[in-house]
Amino acid sequence: MPSLSQPTFFFYDLETSGIDPRKQRIMQFAGQRTDMNLEPVGEPVNIMVALSDEVLPEPYAILVTGITPQKSRDEGYTEAEFLRIFSEQVCQPQTTTLGFNTVRFDDEFMRFTLWRNFYDAYEWQWKDGCSRWDLLDVVRMTRALRPEGISWPVDSSGAPTNRLELLTKQNGLLHTHAHDALSDVLATISVAKLIKQQQPKLFDYLLTMRGKKAVEGLVNLADPQPFVYTSGRYPKEIAHTTVAYPIAPGSRPGSVVVWDLRHDPAEWARKSPEELKKVRFAAAEVRKAEGFVPLPAKELVYNRCPAVAPLGVLDAAAQARLGLSLEAVQQNLNKLANSGLAETLDQVFAVREMPSSSDVDVALYDGFIGDTDKTHMSVVRAAEPDDLKAMKLQFNDRRLSELLVRYKGRNVPQALNEDERAAWEAYRAKRIAADLPAFGKQLAQAGAQAKSEEQRFLLQELQLWAESIVPIGEEASA
Repeated sequence: MPSLSQPTFFFYDLETSGIDPRKQRIMQFAGQRTDMNLEPVGEPVNIMVALSDEVLPEPYAILVTGITPQKSRDEGYTEAEFLRIFSEQVCQPQTTTLGFNTVRFDDEFMRFTLWRNFYDAYEWQWKDGCSRWDLLDVVRMTRALRPEGISWPVDSSGAPTNRLELLTKQNGLLHTHAHDALSDVLATISVAKLIKQQQPKLFDYLLTMRGKKAVEGLVNLADPQPFVYTSGRYPKEIAHTTVAYPIAPGSRPGSVVVWDLRHDPAEWARKSPEELKKVRFAAAEVRKAEGFVPLPAKELVYNRCPAVAPLGVLDAAAQARLGLSLEAVQQNLNKLANSGLAETLDQVFAVREMPSSSDVDVALYDGFIGDTDKTHMSVVRAAEPDDLKAMKLQFNDRRLSELLVRYKGRNVPQALNEDERAAWEAYRAKRIAADLPAFGKQLAQAGAQAKSEEQRFLLQELQLWAESIVPIGEEASA
């Protein structure tokens, strides 16, 4: 693809073998480049990615996508082949990559895929004027602040929902096949066009706020000001939107703890750091219990494209819609100043030392790669199978030596020497043995709930896949 001279969007979506980006894999990648007016540039990209034979998918994920491991192997590229296409066709200068919930889901899958295949996991979204964005919080903030001109869906119980397939149906937009990556991409572009047409000022404002420097300019501890914040962490009953205030440093560089000014800080200020930590880290079953009140403080990370805006966007109609009283907000802000909560929350959100990952596949966040090793990584990516087999590279980072064996096993197994093949098979056996009990349980549960021949076929294919990859001598509990 020729280099582009103007800024563009690249909308993309993934279908995956499960929800955990550390363990599961991309099975379909689709995308479409547009100009800044959301008109298509070039042809769409639609790629199947072959599942490697150490991965047991989550059965419910396969029931949603309809993509079996066998289909991915028959029609798909290896991860290394897929990423060469991705690098050439997507990673163009001045590209803003985005989708529907990509920051929290798809971007993480892409990072771990890039890591496993000797690419820099980050530069595709910052180098050469590139950036990232996410339409989901744009949709949420539009519904909360400027809903006019758009028909907003509710679910079967009458509760508000922002699910992509319901947004498109409610507004008469084309969405031929939900949970097919390319169909979801085209639907996301249609929703973006709808918002840009109906609420262009808000769309353009949030686009300018996608970068961490812009966010930090509005939300910071040096000059703290109340601001409007839309996040999926806030309840749908308030349209995921509140007025928040920066109160303490976050647990990582480039983050800040913000207080939800809907809440009176007085009762929380009486609690110890340990009591607040207990609320913050409460288990899922505790959170679901009647009467549980979550901690009205959360961490805002500057580079995750949070939907934030100045307090001035809260007109009278938005205040009424959201049940927000600016008088009550100001009262809570006054109480917050003398509550001592800043010091307490500083302890609650203090940096926690995370243990190094024992599995090199998930060790992406254990440290940055040095320049010498980055050069070696580019040599690995460019190597032909015969060259890869004979390659002798001395990595400074111990993760990369072990990762190279797995890279060969997944992408170019003929490049493994005898010792490497034994190491690959030992890893494969260990991982499958660890994952098999949970896989078998999920498969049985899905089978008991299957309601169609298509679902039963997909589950049978998963059973056959498990049997085909389990090393000889392993007991299959699937």
